[in-house]
Amino acid sequence: MNLEGEAKFSMDVNQLWNSLLDEEILKKVIPGCHELVLKENGEYDVVLKLGVAAVKGEYVGKVKIEGVDKPNYYILHASGSGTPGHVEAKMHCRLFEADGGSRLEWNCDAEIGGTIASVGNRVLGGVAKFLAGKFFKDIQKAVKSAPIESTVDSAINIE
Repeated sequence: MNLEGEAKFSMDVNQLWNSLLDEEILKKVIPGCHELVLKENGEYDVVLKLGVAAVKGEYVGKVKIEGVDKPNYYILHASGSGTPGHVEAKMHCRLFEADGGSRLEWNCDAEIGGTIASVGNRVLGGVAKFLAGKFFKDIQKAVKSAPIESTVDSAINIE
């Protein structure tokens, strides 16, 4: 599955860069995040609890960032598995200065398997775009030190 999108921010590109790599901010804004730990080798261990329709579960995985060109570009590799299935993803993130702030363009290739894949690419694509949008809105809110609201679509369960 290939997904792409864009998000605009009212912060400069350096502040956005730092926010996207800040462990404490990420813990607050990653949908369903129960644990995020940066290890000495630069990888993150992550535990998420998410559900799509009737398929719910806990995922344990790893996230690694490479190809870093601060503050312009990085590649995020994520892998995880749980009872409902598994995912392998590679996301390219490009940051740009924009009028009054910054802009992030992202492109993600993901392989999804197991029960979660039975939901179908069309539904999963919509859910993934919804979660990405929520993540980026919550980054903006976290940086402004506003309380993070959790607006969750009824088909998506975040514990």
